Amino acid sequence: MIKELLQELTSTAFGAWAPEDGCTDAELAAAEDRLGIGLPDALRDYYAAAGRHPELMGTTGREYTLRLSAPEHLSVEDGHLVFGGVNREAARLSVRPDDFGWPDSRVHGRSEPGEKWYSQSRRLSSFLINAAGRQAVRSLPHQATCRIRERQLGIVDSALGYLGSREMQKGGDWLSFIDPSRRMVASYSYNTDTLRVGAVDPTALGSLRERSGLPLEPA
Repeated sequence: MIKELLQELTSTAFGAWAPEDGCTDAELAAAEDRLGIGLPDALRDYYAAAGRHPELMGTTGREYTLRLSAPEHLSVEDGHLVFGGVNREAARLSVRPDDFGWPDSRVHGRSEPGEKWYSQSRRLSSFLINAAGRQAVRSLPHQATCRIRERQLGIVDSALGYLGSREMQKGGDWLSFIDPSRRMVASYSYNTDTLRVGAVDPTALGSLRERSGLPLEPA
């Protein structure tokens, strides 16, 4: 479902994808046996591509990134399969195995243990694609940001290209972009109208600014 996109993202942001970045089938099967339920396809793909990658799993403790649970730490709370949270916060992220959209079901969130769950994203696959894009941007050594309206996203698309496609990413609060040739990744927040771009080479950000006309400033 999304494994190949995550491998492309890893190669772009970190130089190469290796099997050691992901979890084995045996590890995933062990988690399913322990939980008594099968993992949704998108979550299986995420673990297979990035389940041992510290940046994409958010285990570095970097601020403003998500923290995904390793398969051996997945849990079920109030009928929800809890797969992660937010670094330095008590927030939780989950899917419901009885959701009518399973295995690509709605993502739920809650701010504190015991509080009511709320809808976070319409589709798990879209959520995970954009979580990975956001994690990758925050990990890159050179970053720039700007405020743009949703109607201007065509400029970003033409300059970078979507990670997968915009259609695949529908249903959440973010959009992710990628330029493998220039080793750049970008994440757009609908909530704040903010585009953040990360690059391996700082000259790539200057080139993007010139090509697109985007008012990028160092982050």
